[in-house]
Amino acid sequence: MGLLSDPNRRRALISLLTRLNAPICVVCYMAGVAWFMGLAFEPFTLRTYMSENAMGSTMVEERFPAGERALATGREFAAHKKKAGGMPVDWLVKTMQSHGLEVFTQRFSRTLPFPDENKERYMVKGTNVYGILRAPRASRTEALVLSAPCTPGDNNNQAVGLLLGLAQYFRSQVFWAKDIIFLVNEHDLIGMQAWLEGYHHTNTTGMDWSPLQGRGGSIQAALSLELSSDVITSLDLVLEGLNGQLPNLDLVNLFYAFCQKIGVLCTTQGKLQRNDWDSVSGYSHAVQTMMLMVMKQASGRSWGDHGLFLRYHIEAATIKGINSFRQYKTDITTIGRLMEGMYRKLNNLLERLHQSYFFYLMPSLSHFVSIGYYMPAFGLLAVILLLRALDLWVQLTAPPPRTEDGVVDPEQMSSPGVLSVLTPLVISHLTGVALYTLPIRFQEMAVEHFPVSETEAVVLTAIAVYTAGLALPHNTNR
Repeated sequence: MGLLSDPNRRRALISLLTRLNAPICVVCYMAGVAWFMGLAFEPFTLRTYMSENAMGSTMVEERFPAGERALATGREFAAHKKKAGGMPVDWLVKTMQSHGLEVFTQRFSRTLPFPDENKERYMVKGTNVYGILRAPRASRTEALVLSAPCTPGDNNNQAVGLLLGLAQYFRSQVFWAKDIIFLVNEHDLIGMQAWLEGYHHTNTTGMDWSPLQGRGGSIQAALSLELSSDVITSLDLVLEGLNGQLPNLDLVNLFYAFCQKIGVLCTTQGKLQRNDWDSVSGYSHAVQTMMLMVMKQASGRSWGDHGLFLRYHIEAATIKGINSFRQYKTDITTIGRLMEGMYRKLNNLLERLHQSYFFYLMPSLSHFVSIGYYMPAFGLLAVILLLRALDLWVQLTAPPPRTEDGVVDPEQMSSPGVLSVLTPLVISHLTGVALYTLPIRFQEMAVEHFPVSETEAVVLTAIAVYTAGLALPHNTNR
């Protein structure tokens, strides 16, 4: 404190920081980047561990036997989907009812801001079908969700078949303490958002949907299943949700623990874990995996249906089956056993997942980087902004130069006013407002006067605003 309270020392410190401002900024930038890149080195990371005691052991006996029946159901679903030209609602309702579930449907529609790229349509209409397996051993105040999107073509038919197979198998078990909701949603994210809004009685997107006639308890966790092949080589865990949200790390640990137990190859960001962490190629592999996760979070988009659950504080992830050219193959029965084990452990939860991390990066499924490790790297980058601001502040408050006679130059006596700082600030905010509002507002005008589509009009308007922004530094300086 003495250094800052003494005017002479404070003046010397400020003079040092301004004189060495550029070198210090370069050093902070290099140190921040080096710190962040070093986090992918395995000795600097933490090994994953289960924090929730209720899920601390995988000692459950998975007995799911109906893999072939699930594949047959998936083929039957594909045939009815092709015949109906979309979601086979009647067939799904009949099949779920035959499995002993309480079955309900929800219709929804969404007006797009501009035509769809593929079908040039303004209105998206669809139907969600879900069945509820009521908990026989509890008060039915909590629920788990297993979902599978109904996608066009031959995609994800096996996931719907496995979902229906698990529903039939779960119905024969008596140890469930939570409601289990089996959901088949249409139009991917749009259908999932409609169902979540209807379930929680909210409408944040302006979407039209019919109220849900059946409802379970408070949703504790959810898994979305994506399978498009009868056999797979590995299961990829997708975590990134809207605005970079992530589920609780214990959900990741649970998936990894059962993959290790059952012997299923598991990946994150589509990359297998390597054991040669001390080699250059092993370190490079870990860096690529971690940076892919950072880039997906920075995009702000949801990389699966699970991302919409995270908005409602529901821990969720997407399990995606990958069938590559590896010789190792896993059948649908093994995947069903893995899903059964995960839901049996989630069934033991006494409260929401909260004991593990919500902010983390993963160079592999067995190691993670907590927020306490990677925030210093961002802190070093943020120091650069403070140093540059300090340099500008010193320049603005510096005394005017004197002439050779020691007299202050009257032309330099006037210090810059508030207007010199306020002007670029206002211009920057107005540019942001223009980027947010003008593309949609000029959409109809551009289509009417120029030979472009509405989608192209939005993009061209955004480019025009950015191009106009190139002149901002010159105009602000004037």
